[in-house]
Amino acid sequence: MNKFYDSLRKEDKSSAQDVAREYGREVEAHYRRLLRAKTVAASPYYVGLSSDVGSFTHVTKRVTLVTDTMLLSDHGVGTVHQVGIHTATNAHDYTDVAWRLGMVTADLVELGQWLLDAEPLLRKGLVWYGPVFVQGESVEVRPGPGWSDNIPGLPSLTDRSIEFLVEHGRAVDVSRTKPLASRVVRPVLEIDLPFIDGLSLSDFAQVTSEEFDSCRQYRDFMRSRLLELDDALEAVDSQVALERVALSMRDELNAATAELRSAARSRALSRSGAVLGTTSALLAAVRPEALQGALAASATIAAGATGLWPTVQAFADINSERTHGKWHYVWVLQRKAAP
Repeated sequence: MNKFYDSLRKEDKSSAQDVAREYGREVEAHYRRLLRAKTVAASPYYVGLSSDVGSFTHVTKRVTLVTDTMLLSDHGVGTVHQVGIHTATNAHDYTDVAWRLGMVTADLVELGQWLLDAEPLLRKGLVWYGPVFVQGESVEVRPGPGWSDNIPGLPSLTDRSIEFLVEHGRAVDVSRTKPLASRVVRPVLEIDLPFIDGLSLSDFAQVTSEEFDSCRQYRDFMRSRLLELDDALEAVDSQVALERVALSMRDELNAATAELRSAARSRALSRSGAVLGTTSALLAAVRPEALQGALAASATIAAGATGLWPTVQAFADINSERTHGKWHYVWVLQRKAAP
């Protein structure tokens, strides 16, 4: 991310859609390496579900306290925008062949503006955008004008953000409904999650990046408690074990709320219009087979076109055999925040 932002010139930043295209080109070349590198890191990726470009600012402001690296995506819903051309030589007749590389997003300009405003957060590794790429049909290279945005022969999309969810088992869902307890879903903790509100995304990103080290202890704490939850969920008296872990998480978040309230009241932030906001949040443990199966059944779930939790339950009802494996954890955020 530092490489990407350092490569942007002042005139490049004047066009948000050009920033988005350049970002797509940069990430596409390193996508697989990003997945491998994070696998050996201590902090996991959190994949944003039921989100679109329009909700990126909403999610970004609310989860930095409890997530490590937030991966946002609009999961292949939107328009295909050409971001590059891949070329190769045909081994049979030695002709040059090119493939149009496209990035799918609902609003290229809005995405580019979010990338500009959230720059300090991306540089710190707190958040990033995971594009969905497609390749157009191959054509023989001939002299002439460049290709347009209209990519013919659109193939099936590959939403690689789901790979990160499978690998790390962490997600954030922006939802109007709460998950209900079942054999595949265990609500763990419900709390008012604090965040600094009243600032533009660019100001919020700058403040958060400057306070990165002071917030890191809360993220480290939450990460360790999620590891404890794996054992608590499988304990003989799992409900008692869950309550014990949830209580410690609630106490730590209450302490974080007090610190954020104090920060919002500081002279520097209060002059900028900063206030303490809260959003209703629920932490749920989900059996991986149910969550991954529901997402595999319909890619529109990840993009928010259908409800995640009814689909998870429906998948569990159809696949009635007992599920095993390491639990996945999802922070469920309500769409509206309380003052």
